[in-house]
Amino acid sequence: MSLINKLPIVKKIKQKLYKRLEVLENESLISAAENINLRIKLKLMNHEKINVVFVCHRPQVWLSLKNVYEAMCNDDFFDVKIVTIPNKKQLKGLGLNHEEYASEGAEDFWKGDNVIQGYDYNTKTWLDLRKLKPDYICFQQPYNVTRCPLYKSYYVSRFAKIFYVAYASNFMGNGLLEETTPKDFANSLSFFFTQNEMDNALVKSLLSSYGNILTDVVLTGFPRYDFVLENKNAVSNVWSYKERENKFRLIWTPRWTTNEGNCNFFDYKDLLLDYCLSHDEIDFVFRPHPQAFSEWIANGLLTKEEAALYQKKYADAPNANIDKESLYLNTFYSSDCLITDVSSIVAEYFLTGKPIIYCHKKDYFNDFSRKLSEGFYWVRSWPELLKTLEMLKAGNDPLKAKREELIKSQFYIPENGAGFTIKEYIKNDAKGLV
Repeated sequence: MSLINKLPIVKKIKQKLYKRLEVLENESLISAAENINLRIKLKLMNHEKINVVFVCHRPQVWLSLKNVYEAMCNDDFFDVKIVTIPNKKQLKGLGLNHEEYASEGAEDFWKGDNVIQGYDYNTKTWLDLRKLKPDYICFQQPYNVTRCPLYKSYYVSRFAKIFYVAYASNFMGNGLLEETTPKDFANSLSFFFTQNEMDNALVKSLLSSYGNILTDVVLTGFPRYDFVLENKNAVSNVWSYKERENKFRLIWTPRWTTNEGNCNFFDYKDLLLDYCLSHDEIDFVFRPHPQAFSEWIANGLLTKEEAALYQKKYADAPNANIDKESLYLNTFYSSDCLITDVSSIVAEYFLTGKPIIYCHKKDYFNDFSRKLSEGFYWVRSWPELLKTLEMLKAGNDPLKAKREELIKSQFYIPENGAGFTIKEYIKNDAKGLV
């Protein structure tokens, strides 16, 4: 069969079929959008509110949408709901090829009169979003593969317009944008709101490569960046010492996935913790990705027993903690320094103006992150990391002025914030003004 597929005539037939399928899918989406627009128009004529649903499963990425949600809640034009759902987990030997779902804490994190549970854990049944009569729907993440059929974007797009705000800063190159913007999700979108001019251009180019001519790509800024001023004097409960007491507050956020060759967790996990435990002037916080330990265990890099013993060392330590809080900007702003690998959260930390020690292995930067990296302290080994840490702990930060200049030149933050800007765009779309 593989030899037949390689024949030129077979390749040509398949290309024609794929092209025809693409045309039919576009026609279907256009027809669905026309029906939705007509319904919205009739609602406005009847002075009804526009229904918006945020489908949420992971508290840790809520800051990407929090300001959009709050802006809509504060506008009488909208009726806003949150639907909480579980997510598929990677299972050994099955990957995501199963129908087992596990909560990530959404039901506890989101509570209120406008919050609806989308999944019944007793009966294992799902709420059909169509029953909420949504006009617009927003998913936290773009991975159809982790959701049940009723929550896949190509089903939902038949009865509601889907808008999307990336759950993380567009910080990494080398194909990461393609991974975090799957074609099956992207081609169901009505609107993709982008973070800066570079991000806007990259997303447009990617959607064009998907044959997507229907999604509007709109530069609005990134809602996570709206919280800069709000958190500058923040207090965090994750520190061992609630008052500073002349402690040097240090955060470590290593990369969680190892398949890119950029994770430094296993290089520094013992060296860094042992160093901090032997220096009581340091208040140390390790913030792993929500999937980190399950990923390392599933891939055989740690056993469950080894992971438990490592976490226990933090639990027993007088000056070290593992940060398991859903939100993290208050911890960022109350810290003194970040040690990290290449990661999307680095852009948010950069806005604090505080020093960043970047542990380098492979170049996974895009144009935006490569520019920001001019303000990083690059290290490639434990001796270099130790030397840099000692320098910063002593109060010497020669790249401070460079970071301040890059904050002004590289970030796009609208005057009223990205959350408000996105809300206004959706409102104008409903009114037929865009």
